[in-house]
Amino acid sequence: MLQEVEVKTPTTRRLKINIPVSVIEGEIAKAYSKLKTTAKIPGFRPGKVPQSILERKFGKEIENEVLGKIVPEFYSKAVEEAKITPVTYPDIDGDLKIVKNQPLSFTVTVEIKPEIENLNYEGIELKEKLFSVEEDEVKTALNVLQENKAILKVSDFPLRKGDVAIIDCEAFTGGEEVKELSSKDYPFILGSQALPQEFTGSLSGKKKGDNLEIKINFEAEHLNRTIAGKEILFKVLITETKEKILPPLDDEFAKGFKCSDMEELKKKIHENIYNRKKNQITTEYKNEIIDYLVSNHNLEVPASMVNRELEHMILEAKQSLTRDNIPIKKDEELKKDYEQKARKNVAGLIILEAIGKKEKIEITEDDIKKAIDELSAQNELKPEEVKKLYIMRDGSLDGLKNRLFTDKILDAVLSKAVIKK
Repeated sequence: MLQEVEVKTPTTRRLKINIPVSVIEGEIAKAYSKLKTTAKIPGFRPGKVPQSILERKFGKEIENEVLGKIVPEFYSKAVEEAKITPVTYPDIDGDLKIVKNQPLSFTVTVEIKPEIENLNYEGIELKEKLFSVEEDEVKTALNVLQENKAILKVSDFPLRKGDVAIIDCEAFTGGEEVKELSSKDYPFILGSQALPQEFTGSLSGKKKGDNLEIKINFEAEHLNRTIAGKEILFKVLITETKEKILPPLDDEFAKGFKCSDMEELKKKIHENIYNRKKNQITTEYKNEIIDYLVSNHNLEVPASMVNRELEHMILEAKQSLTRDNIPIKKDEELKKDYEQKARKNVAGLIILEAIGKKEKIEITEDDIKKAIDELSAQNELKPEEVKKLYIMRDGSLDGLKNRLFTDKILDAVLSKAVIKK
C-alpha cells in the first residue's frame, strides 16, 4: 500500500510503498504449494517433499517469483492511489529482498506529466488569412491533367520540349566512368529536371541515331557529392525518339474524370484547389495555436518524453538526409539541432492532452473508419491496405488514432479562437 508521496520536481514523484507480511507469506505459501505437486526430488514421491528441502533447493526462485508478482501489483495500486500517470518505468531504490516475518518496504521514483494550472485556450486571437482561386490556377491544373493523359508515339521528327529520347549514356569525370550516371535505354524527357538545362538544350532538335557529347560543370554545393564541383562528360547515343501527343481538352476528355463536360471538370478542379488552400490555412492556424499554447504555459516537460521525441526526430532526419544523398551529421550535432523543437513538441502534446481531457474529447471507431476511408480514396487503396501500412510502420493503429485525437482537439480550440480581419 502507498505510504508516502514526495514531490521532487513538477515531473517526478517518489513513492514509498509497503507490502504487508500477510500478503508476502500468503504468496510464498501458494508458490510452495504449487511447487510441491511438480517438484521432482530423488527419494521422495511427488507431493511428499519436505518444506525444508524445497526451501533449501528452490528458495531463491520462489522469492524472485513472489517479488515479480507482488511488486508490480502494489506499485500499480500505489500509482492509482497517488493519482498520477507515469510516463516511464519506475526507478526502484536499492535491491528488493524478502525478509521472513517482515513487511517489504521500498521506494520508487517515476516521471509524470506535469499538472497544468490555469489552462488557457479559449479566445486565442488569430489574424485572418485570405485566399482565392485564380483562373490561371485552374488552367494550370487542367494542363497537368492533360499532360498526364498524353501518349507517346514513335517519331522521326526533331526532338522538342516534352518529347522523349531513349538514350544510351556514359558519364565520365577525369577520364573515369561515373557508373551511377551511366545508363542504357534510358527514357529522358526533354525539359526534365533530372539533369541540368544544358542536357535538354543539347538534345533539343536532335534525331534518332545522333551521337553527341555534353559537358556539364556541377556546382560545388550539389547534393550528390560524387559529382559536386566536377566537370562531367556525357557521351550520348539517341536510339529512339517519341513525340508526346496531348489529348484535346473537350467534353470527351472531361468524361475520363467522371464529369459530364468541361465546365463540370473546371468546377471540380476549382473546388479541389479551394479545399487544398483552405486546408493549408487551417493547418497554419493550428500551428499558430500550438505556438501560442506552448509560449503561454510555462511547463517543465519530462526528460524521458523529450528523449523519445528527440530519438524519433533524429531517426527521421537521418532517413531524409540519406534519401537526398546529403552527408549525415553526428548524433551530438543533430541533438543540438532538434532538442528545442523536441521540447516544444512534447510541451504541445501535454497541453493538448489536458485540453482534450477537459473538453472530454475522444476518438471513436467511427472516427478511425472515416479517416481510413478518406485515406483509401485519396491514395486509391483498399481500406485493409491502409490499415496494413499503419500496422507495418507503427505496429498498430495507435499512430493514426493519436493524430486524429490531436487534430480533433485543435479543431475544438480553433472553433473557440477569434479570427480578426
